[in-house]
Amino acid sequence: MKMLHTKEKADSYFKICSKLIACCVTFIAILSTGIVSKGAIFFMISSMSNEWTQPSSGERVQDPDPYKHVVRFACWMWSLFFSFAVPELFGFLQSLHICVSRRGCWTRPRFVDFTIVFLFETAQAIGMALLLGSVFTGLSVLHGILITNCLYLVPALFNFLSRKPDEPKRAAKMATDAFAFFAQLSGCLHWTFIRDTTALLSNSYDFSFIQRQRMLDWTLPVSLILISIGWWENHVDKGAPVGFIKFLGRIKENMKETRPFTQIFVSLWKLLVFVGTMLILADVIFMTQEEHAFGATSDLFLLAIKNGFIQFGNSLTSVDWTSPFYVFIIQSTASFFFYCFGTFACKIGVQRSCFALPVVLITPSFICMWAVTQFDLLNSCHDCLSTDAQYFTNENYQRTVILLCLAFVWFLSQIWITLHIWKPAEISEQSETTDTKWYNSFVIDQSMSLSPHYHPSTAIDETGSAAKTVFAVVTMWHESTEEIHNILKSIFRMDKDQCKRRVASDYDQVIDPHLYRYETHIFYDDAFEWDSRDGVASRVVNHFVNDFIAKLHSMNCTSLDPPTISPTPYGGCITWILPGKTKMAVHLKDKTKIRSKKRWSQLMYIEYLIRHEMANCIDLSNVFLLSLDGDMDFRAKSVHILVDLMNAQRDVVIACNRSHPTGSAGAIVWYQMFEYAIGFWLLKPSEDLLGSILCAPGCFSLIRANVLLDEEIMTKFNALSEKAHHMIQRDQGEDRWLCTLLIKRGYRLAYSASSYAYTHCPETFEEFYNQRRRWVLSIMANTIDVFLNCRQIVKMNPNISWLYIVFQAVLLTLGLLCPGSIFLGLVNMSAITFLLNPWISLASHSVLILIFIVTCFLAPTRVQLMVAKCLSALYGLILGIVGINSAVSISGYASVESYWSIHNVFFLSLVCCIFLMACLHLNEIHCLLAGPIYMLLTPSMSMLLFFYAIINMNVVSWGTRDSNSTERATPPTTETLKKDIENYSNIGNNYNETADGADTVPQISNENGQTFNTTHELSIDTTSYQSWEMEQDAEDSAVPSSSIPADQNPYKTRDSLNWNLETEVELSKQLSNVKCLSDEENSYWNNLIAQKLFPVVDSNKEHKERISIDLIRLRNLSFTLFISINSLFVALLFGMQVNSDISILQGLNNTNSSSYNDTLEFTKFNDDWVSQTNPMHIVLVVLAGLMIAIQFVALLISRTKNLIRLLSSVELKFFRKNLASADGANGLRLSNKVVLIRFNSAANRNEKNSASNHQTDLGQISTISQL
Repeated sequence: MKMLHTKEKADSYFKICSKLIACCVTFIAILSTGIVSKGAIFFMISSMSNEWTQPSSGERVQDPDPYKHVVRFACWMWSLFFSFAVPELFGFLQSLHICVSRRGCWTRPRFVDFTIVFLFETAQAIGMALLLGSVFTGLSVLHGILITNCLYLVPALFNFLSRKPDEPKRAAKMATDAFAFFAQLSGCLHWTFIRDTTALLSNSYDFSFIQRQRMLDWTLPVSLILISIGWWENHVDKGAPVGFIKFLGRIKENMKETRPFTQIFVSLWKLLVFVGTMLILADVIFMTQEEHAFGATSDLFLLAIKNGFIQFGNSLTSVDWTSPFYVFIIQSTASFFFYCFGTFACKIGVQRSCFALPVVLITPSFICMWAVTQFDLLNSCHDCLSTDAQYFTNENYQRTVILLCLAFVWFLSQIWITLHIWKPAEISEQSETTDTKWYNSFVIDQSMSLSPHYHPSTAIDETGSAAKTVFAVVTMWHESTEEIHNILKSIFRMDKDQCKRRVASDYDQVIDPHLYRYETHIFYDDAFEWDSRDGVASRVVNHFVNDFIAKLHSMNCTSLDPPTISPTPYGGCITWILPGKTKMAVHLKDKTKIRSKKRWSQLMYIEYLIRHEMANCIDLSNVFLLSLDGDMDFRAKSVHILVDLMNAQRDVVIACNRSHPTGSAGAIVWYQMFEYAIGFWLLKPSEDLLGSILCAPGCFSLIRANVLLDEEIMTKFNALSEKAHHMIQRDQGEDRWLCTLLIKRGYRLAYSASSYAYTHCPETFEEFYNQRRRWVLSIMANTIDVFLNCRQIVKMNPNISWLYIVFQAVLLTLGLLCPGSIFLGLVNMSAITFLLNPWISLASHSVLILIFIVTCFLAPTRVQLMVAKCLSALYGLILGIVGINSAVSISGYASVESYWSIHNVFFLSLVCCIFLMACLHLNEIHCLLAGPIYMLLTPSMSMLLFFYAIINMNVVSWGTRDSNSTERATPPTTETLKKDIENYSNIGNNYNETADGADTVPQISNENGQTFNTTHELSIDTTSYQSWEMEQDAEDSAVPSSSIPADQNPYKTRDSLNWNLETEVELSKQLSNVKCLSDEENSYWNNLIAQKLFPVVDSNKEHKERISIDLIRLRNLSFTLFISINSLFVALLFGMQVNSDISILQGLNNTNSSSYNDTLEFTKFNDDWVSQTNPMHIVLVVLAGLMIAIQFVALLISRTKNLIRLLSSVELKFFRKNLASADGANGLRLSNKVVLIRFNSAANRNEKNSASNHQTDLGQISTISQL
């Protein structure tokens, strides 16, 4: 226990240190980027002002080429425009993405709302153009910096008018609002009082200077007022006493949903308005100057604007960092990082210290730095800011003092108006999605402090605090002892965690969002076998169930109470109350009484837990099913993270986590480690970002219960498979089939990388191939189903867009062409490495593939897998030789040009990308060690496996976890099953009675609504309970009929099908704990089995033959299409390569050199043959690179969100008294008592699942249970 406490302290200290580092970095980043952004803007304005004054200056009127100054002025104007355009384009693209792919997140605004917002944004764009094009260029840098604190006139007025009558200290607040309003008004009118009349008199000969000074009389107040209009949202309230403010408040509330649509038009319109206003201002000034400067015309002005744009583009090649293009890049980058770090600070809960404080300090810090530049302490910007060098002269001393005094008043009013940034503001993912209004790069600090993102929300999330129920449902079959140990460890961890939280809640009055009503339900498939001791046949649990019970009792749980044993209509149920007082029920399924296989177990727990156990629950949105496989190893924290995700995103119905494969050391396990890592690093985050993941693995997924009440989904999910493609789509991957149904109905599936679990993966080549055979076919079938219904899905599902469909289509296309690409790569590499003619290499590899195809069509599965294993070893050997040859060539005499072929560049880029992904997952970086194994096995797993899966499409058995156990009786006959169904039809208190009182027999419905009378002819296909599988089981498990007397036939009466507890191995000592089900529950199970879960067996031979023929036809059609597409692909690329080098080949045939020279030339030809590229190569490489780039960007976004969730879970309390006390004399420590986070998460940690840790967990259970 001491070791556990030390680990918790170390983990806590690590989180605190991480957050402290994040706070320091964020504070410095926001302050520095804000200063750089503001400095770059004034650098542009000063440079533009200098070029503006040059042509008309009296001292420089003799400039031989005054036109060049106008071009430079236009060049700097374009740099300002692009700085303004960057955030607007970001907002436009984000809004467009939301409107296209997240249709459920936005609505169209009313015309009145759209018009008002449109006018407000237009006014701000005009004001911003006037401020930059006229005001700032006519003032000194110091004056321009100070008046940026005067952009709040309209917000100050709205604050005054929005005060409610019942607001505390209303009079004082309104007085302060009035003071702030007049302070801002003084900023708009101050130019009239402090105009430099001395400068006007001294420059009376300069007409343009006088004209600019006069323009300031109206452009300064107008620009400040127009800009302040655009920042109205944070200062209106729909509960305000003034009608107009109340009207704007309602518009503000509507903007939460209408902003994406509005922003699409507003963003582009603001760009046009800004550039148009700037051009009009420049034209007015230019036409004023032309008569006094060089007598040009307006056509020359337009030419100057065009040449200025060209000069801006040419400045890219300049090495001077003060060129317009590089200043624009610096300013845009600084503004973007300011926005990112500002949002980051608010999300991790340090808004006051790391956002509000640096925002307030930006202007004073910049003024200090500006003052330093005036005294030549910073010479880099001295030239462009030299116009202010004489600002602090004796003549201007009085004006400077007045301006500084006014600036202090403006600064105070700004702090009061933006006081909301000092209050915590939670930026939820929903608000981040819909609030597409970005920043204003010209006044980055002011725009961020007035952004809708950073306004404190008063809404209370009532759903997050509602009571929750979590049912852990585990489907088991033939798990090994080690796998049973893993799942029991995980169950006990959850039991201990819930016990700790319940104790903290009951005794310490702690409000814990992770305290649930928690139960574990394990559904054991095919749990019974026949026992014929003493010549009497009876049903007993098999050795897998006995292993489970023995392992449970061997885990040192001394406080574990005896179980309750209940015979049930489906077999039996064993219920334990675990030491932490949570329930664990093991449902033992008898395949003679209820349908076996996983899909029917899923239907079983859905019907029982949701429709029966939670029948009286009003809000099923807070009831979750934790779907688990029988070999999972996980921590309680992983479950909490998924529950938090479901609470934060109410539109998510299924959430899955990161699965880590485990197993004995070997090439197959290592391959899967790398494969799982790449899949979860790239594919899952990109699918989640673009809309929804396509598949939530059933090994560890959290399902919202209310979605499983959708009758359209459950009707199709429960339907028996009647067609060949149903067997592949539904029964080869039931988890993916359920996810496909949910997506087609408009639901969203999410992925969380912060949660993780460990699953036992196949360890042998044969088991891996059989598992992936099912997976490959299920993935292809369900993905094609999505494409066939894409129009309906895009219409129904707000998270799925056509962009998402195209993304998945490209992935599927690349996957289908992957075997052909690998085959062509093997041909090329063999030609180079072994000095073969390309045609010989092609023929050799074609023969190998042909041999494998023929074997798969004609030979049994065992021979197919043997041939696949031999070919895998051969291809791995070839790749190993190629790798060694490439390494020797690189270190030796190979040409430099061959290094930089398009294939090598793509490969190196891919390696670098994978390394960066591993660096983003430091606890999983060890997966890179399996990279060489993955490469050596790529031909086998990405080429041969495809052929094996498609050719064996007619095989519908799972092929994994097969049992060698033998039953001791023959399987039941169809006649017996008919009698059992008739018995079921009479159970259930009028359940099967019609309206007129007549009894009806049970009927089984398919997805089309057709019903079948189960007591007449059982001509129904049962995919998950295949008759030929049952017959095979019977052949393997049958005992001679002579061993069972005819009068003791176990199928003679239904009583002989019951569970014989007296002959049990592990449960025979628990007979005193046998408890029958209640009549209500017993009737429920009988009715459920009779209606949906009875083990129907198809006795119609014609129907079985038809299904078999349909499966073979589907296999043949699929194989024909697959081989044709890949053959055409290989022929096209190979032909284009050979034709492009036909001239080299002809020259080589005409040479009469020696044999040695021929060999060298032929080697050189092969190098050239591979290094040459063709358009098809380029298209494929670019397409694959684009898909990887999209997924890599999605990974970066996902990891950033995970970092935010980790840091937001840490609260810094350095100056607060620690109220935590000891938790009793036994030293019990309750971790995570109070969780004060908005989206709880944890960093992925590579926890060791050792036996010592497990013993530590179990050692605490007895102590906890005593509480």
